[in-house]
Amino acid sequence: MKRIISLILVLVLALSLGVGCSQGGNEGEEKAFPYEKTVEIIAPASPGGGWDSTARALQKVIVDNKLAGDVNVVVSNLPGGNGSIAWNGLIDEKNPHKIAMDSSYIYLNSMLGIEGAPSIDDVTPIATLTNEWIGVFVSIDSPYNSINDLFDAVKADVNSVQFVVAPGKGNDDHLATLTTAKAYGIDVTEFDKTIVATDTSEILTGIMGGFYDACFTGALEGLEFVEAGNLKCLGITSNERYEGKFDYIPTIQEQGVDVVFPHWRGLLGAPGMTEEEIAWWNELIEAAIATDDWKEILDNNEWVSYYRNSADTKAMWEEEIVNYESLVEAAGLMVK
Repeated sequence: MKRIISLILVLVLALSLGVGCSQGGNEGEEKAFPYEKTVEIIAPASPGGGWDSTARALQKVIVDNKLAGDVNVVVSNLPGGNGSIAWNGLIDEKNPHKIAMDSSYIYLNSMLGIEGAPSIDDVTPIATLTNEWIGVFVSIDSPYNSINDLFDAVKADVNSVQFVVAPGKGNDDHLATLTTAKAYGIDVTEFDKTIVATDTSEILTGIMGGFYDACFTGALEGLEFVEAGNLKCLGITSNERYEGKFDYIPTIQEQGVDVVFPHWRGLLGAPGMTEEEIAWWNELIEAAIATDDWKEILDNNEWVSYYRNSADTKAMWEEEIVNYESLVEAAGLMVK
């Protein structure tokens, strides 16, 4: 009897030790990312703008198609500093469950002297999502009918054509203007002295009213006035023409000026993200942009798909930043 009781005690002890070891093993195992039940996409601007609308469109596609499984995907807004406030928040928190929308401001801000602006070395590139091409617009009764007409006039007399940008110098519209002038063989430093800045709401009305002669601005913003018969579009910064009703508008490149200039929107994350964490986000985004819902969003907003994964986005940053530094320096906007 004692032997039976002893055997039972041994078995009970062995089972309890086994369960304990098993539980301890589970606790010691590394959990796959995401480690939390909620991930966040931050729009570094107020609701309604390009960053916000892109972030919310991406979130909607992910949620509607159940691409993140049981992980919640939320969007928040944190405006300020051309994105720098949100990006610095990611840097300080170092939370791989949070990513933020970005654009070329990730390198422009520090060049332009935005206080506390991070550099590309301070963050992790996640992806590039969309692009909006830039158009060159003049009034409907302008004597200029091509990029060559326009920049021939500038080359002959740098003060003869009044260019305007909005809302200020240093953004993509301004740098696309300088890039085209540079490619045309014009002294960018002297040319930039003639460019004026105005409020965004006044740039196209100013062209139509005869206050300015030409501007580079978001193509889709200007094309509605082209369709209404108020403006002419002399070219777009794309490498190929639009399809459909605006297919008659040439690219700048096909007019003999070697310029392709995107205005992209993408996503970045905290510094030090692991390959697993980056891969999870890339796989989620790739699944989202492959859906019919995402393609419909692109069509409805007339956005251009410009997807690049983390590695390709990093390569794009490193290539673009060299050109941007040269242009900002030539325009006298570089803050040392």
